[in-house]
Amino acid sequence: MLNLSDKELASKIQHTNVNPELTPDDIRGLCDDCKHFGFNGVMIQPQWVTLAKEELKGTNIQVATCMSFPMGAQKTEVKVFEAQRCFADGADQLDWMPNVGFLKAGMYDEYQNEIAAVVKAAGGKVVKIMLEFGMLTREEKIKAAELARDAGATYLKNSSGWGKGGHATIDDIQLLKRIAQDKCEVKASGGIRTRQQALSLLEAGASLLGTSAGPQIITGIKGNDDSIAD
Repeated sequence: MLNLSDKELASKIQHTNVNPELTPDDIRGLCDDCKHFGFNGVMIQPQWVTLAKEELKGTNIQVATCMSFPMGAQKTEVKVFEAQRCFADGADQLDWMPNVGFLKAGMYDEYQNEIAAVVKAAGGKVVKIMLEFGMLTREEKIKAAELARDAGATYLKNSSGWGKGGHATIDDIQLLKRIAQDKCEVKASGGIRTRQQALSLLEAGASLLGTSAGPQIITGIKGNDDSIAD
């Protein structure tokens, strides 16, 4: 098992809350948590990117946002526009979901081309692909990860952590790490609640963790965890 200090572990965590009822004060609170614990980044809905960017000015904390979430069924041109707008508003990173139906139907060119289009729209910024492993067979997991890797994804992400997307498992993260090779990195997300889970997933190959339980993971004190996706 990895042995990381609180500071080292916090630097691997993206503090996540994408609940629809969040207010500006909630966003400020998330940003305060990030500064207090030294989290890698904050993960929020696109509406709050400019506010978070202002709150985190002068720090190295990343502002990450989610797009095409949680269904992934918008037209590709809509996803391209939304990606451009997220980055124009100041997002440093973008986590988003491609059309799972393309993959399920064997429409591999459409699936990969959509990812490539958003990667191009990002203009070199960090793009993480929510692969929603909870909906996929093992063969589909492998195919999805290979297509995303070859389309230029910065990170392969097992799940949005919402609904049918599934929770992070050691097996899935090890699989993603093998497929990623040296072309991209791996983010684990979904159901990460304890320090032991976090360390196990990092040891399995993740370089980032998405969770709404970051403060609890660092302090060991159970808190109120009601974020939709993590």
